Amino acid sequence: MDMRGSVAIAIYVLLLALSLARLGPRPGFAAGEAVAGMIVFGLCFSLVAFWVTRGAAPRPVEMRHAGRELAAVGSYLVLFAVGFLGWGLSALRAAFPGHPAQEAALLAAKLVAMVLAPAGLLAWMGCRPREVLRFDRPDRVERRALLVMGTLLLLLQLVAGRGPKMIAALPQPGWVIALASPFALAWMCLEAGLTEEFLFRVAFQARAAEWLRSETAGLVAMAVLFGLAHAPGYVLRGAHAMEGFATAPDPWTAAAYSLVVVSPIGLAFGVLWARTRSLLLVVLLHGWADLVPNLAEFVRGWTW
Repeated sequence: MDMRGSVAIAIYVLLLALSLARLGPRPGFAAGEAVAGMIVFGLCFSLVAFWVTRGAAPRPVEMRHAGRELAAVGSYLVLFAVGFLGWGLSALRAAFPGHPAQEAALLAAKLVAMVLAPAGLLAWMGCRPREVLRFDRPDRVERRALLVMGTLLLLLQLVAGRGPKMIAALPQPGWVIALASPFALAWMCLEAGLTEEFLFRVAFQARAAEWLRSETAGLVAMAVLFGLAHAPGYVLRGAHAMEGFATAPDPWTAAAYSLVVVSPIGLAFGVLWARTRSLLLVVLLHGWADLVPNLAEFVRGWTW
């Protein structure tokens, strides 16, 4: 591992330790679950992702001026985290309170804010849109990664997730759930997979790695930013209630929680992206990972 990568990992571990120290005294915070999540997602899944992509040939990513593009994308992410994740989503949910109009509005807004806008920003800086949004056919290594990682993600959800119980509790018959599943997968690939993977992996991580001259440092920088981007939602739009907070946390506590709970999730996908530079691979896996946890809500919202 290069020196920059080693330093980045050391800083990341220190940030996680400081975050755990801040969260430890807070009532209701399950430190054991948080540490388990860091080990499973941040360590184990990342190591498997590294192993299954052995022999990969990363695709080229077009960049004109990595430093300037990184600064532009980083500035946009700050505005995105506060303006869109902090206030925008709440405003959209208030404007479209019913299903399925709310889901359609949220999907459209996410595609604009997380794909079209950053892609337009990169195009303005000289990158060709067709190169920025490349969906190459998976090669042998990527198909192996898709199969192995997809199986592990499914097993994790079936064993430890709440999704299967929520699906079993649905009043709809099994054939309706089965028929809705492919549409739910396609929805997750767009709503979560394409939006998050393009913004954080293509637009940010690739340029961070180039500017820092280290794939590992770029990966760590992405994971930290991926986590911190969720912090404004805990403070500004009531997302804290979904995470078990009785009241909205202060900004420092929200940042600590985001680093501990959210940032490790981005590491495995970041490894896959760094090793393959395949947008299609990470989009499909991200959508697949979100299928079981969100299938029940999708069925309730789109069927009668």
